[in-house]
Amino acid sequence: LIDTHTIKPIEFTKGTIPPYAILSHLWVEGEEVTYEELVHVRSTTYQKSGYQKIRTACQIASQDGYRYIWIDTCCIIQQDEMDLKENIPNMYGFYKNSGICYVYLPDVSSKKDVHRSRWFKRGWTLQELVAPRTVAFYDTDWQYLGDKGELREDISRKTTIPLDILSGTQSIQDIAIIDRMTWTLERKTTKRQDLVYCLQGLLGVTVEPNYREFWLESFNRLGRALLKKY
Repeated sequence: LIDTHTIKPIEFTKGTIPPYAILSHLWVEGEEVTYEELVHVRSTTYQKSGYQKIRTACQIASQDGYRYIWIDTCCIIQQDEMDLKENIPNMYGFYKNSGICYVYLPDVSSKKDVHRSRWFKRGWTLQELVAPRTVAFYDTDWQYLGDKGELREDISRKTTIPLDILSGTQSIQDIAIIDRMTWTLERKTTKRQDLVYCLQGLLGVTVEPNYREFWLESFNRLGRALLKKY
């Protein structure tokens, strides 16, 4: 987790995790801040748009009463295979257990354009929309646009996710596996294997990440995990 007052990462053991906010965002190549950069901040780090994003998210979380926030770019050590293997299967849980999820939409400047954001085309953002209780959307200037309950009609039209799921009155467990899988049809991931790994939490199975294998093998392992569970 990141301390929202100091913008420094803090380690917690599983049983001692405090209430926290979480950020959902679109990665910008070359601009994101890694764990190492946050621990050993250089002058070049401050110039990255990713650092400004982290700082603003920390400010909003702090104003909302959260001392800590989780941000994927710098809370997972992206170059560490063991850290990826440990964290990726738990991503759905990270979002589900957060007090609030802030969604930053850099390509949106008004509420009527929320559904046009590239955020709705990315694979990982599906679970980031569905898992948290509260999802708050912000535009390019970090102006509040509304939460997923308030914006549910536009979001449902865009994603085909039922209104009751978005408003929190229906459990995802009530939705057939095949229907949950259709929510990803128009979504893309940078690495093809991630289309499997971003689905596992939504489908209630665990598939250990392996970026060395051919992507079709990742899909085969997902299929085997589903057959074993259901």
